[in-house]
Amino acid sequence: MKKSDTKEKNKKNAKNLKVVNKEKIVKKDNENTKIKTKKSLKARLLEDKVLTILIILLIGLTLFLIISNIVRGRNLNTESKLVTELHDYFSTDDLNNCNGLFTYSDKTMNYDSISSDNRLCLAYHKSNLKDVKTETLKRVDKKSEVCKNDYDMTFRITEDTDECQVSIIDKDVIDSTYKKIFGKDIENNQEFRADDTHICYLKDDKYYCGLSEQFTYTYGREATIYRVLSEAIKKGSEIYLYDYFAKTVDDNCYKNYTTQAINEECTNNYEEDKMNFEFMEKYATQYKHTFKKAKDGTYYWVSTELVK
Repeated sequence: MKKSDTKEKNKKNAKNLKVVNKEKIVKKDNENTKIKTKKSLKARLLEDKVLTILIILLIGLTLFLIISNIVRGRNLNTESKLVTELHDYFSTDDLNNCNGLFTYSDKTMNYDSISSDNRLCLAYHKSNLKDVKTETLKRVDKKSEVCKNDYDMTFRITEDTDECQVSIIDKDVIDSTYKKIFGKDIENNQEFRADDTHICYLKDDKYYCGLSEQFTYTYGREATIYRVLSEAIKKGSEIYLYDYFAKTVDDNCYKNYTTQAINEECTNNYEEDKMNFEFMEKYATQYKHTFKKAKDGTYYWVSTELVK
């Protein structure tokens, strides 16, 4: 074999070797790519599973909240303006007015449980009476302790004077507050006692309120009332307020306002400086107040009942 032929053959073999080596490298790279692709696919599948689980959990939580709102209702801020206003419907600065906190009873209270006199009394005290007109009447005679107006309404003179002070209130003012609180129109407008010493008479479209000719004073040990709002829930067209109530006289706790039933647990643990939320939650009587939405968007009282 010629030297030149040998040289040419070697060149060809070398060229073929390079091709083979190149093919081997390419095959190896392809294998690595397949491995990487498999790993990437597994990672994606895992991510998809995690994402699917998260979506399912999110949907489940959303459904739970929706169902919970439907079944139980939605919590409201107990310090909101609306909740505070509703909770104050039956509060009073003077417990002698309108029979005090009569809704805190040992039985369920509703509209029919309250006397018309008390309903009118409450509407009177919850009305805005800052801008009402007043008139001054002279006593009938020097020996008399009363005055009379043009409608023959009788009022008692103010102490140490010869005059009677009479407030004149538009009937619509009382009617409007009455409907706001109770969700009903007044069935029968009438005279009513505003408190132990004041009476209101009705004539046409006006109430005339002044000191009553006959009056009563309430004597006895003064009670201290504790009320704490614990929860407010909105469900459909209704709002439910839950609170704890305790009435104390001296060192005794009472279960409600209208009876003399002693709360033994509260009494045994009562100390004035201990009357905080935790104490009330543990020992006081719990009540549920129901309010319903009216057509004008306001809420009126429906009932008050014992929870425990």
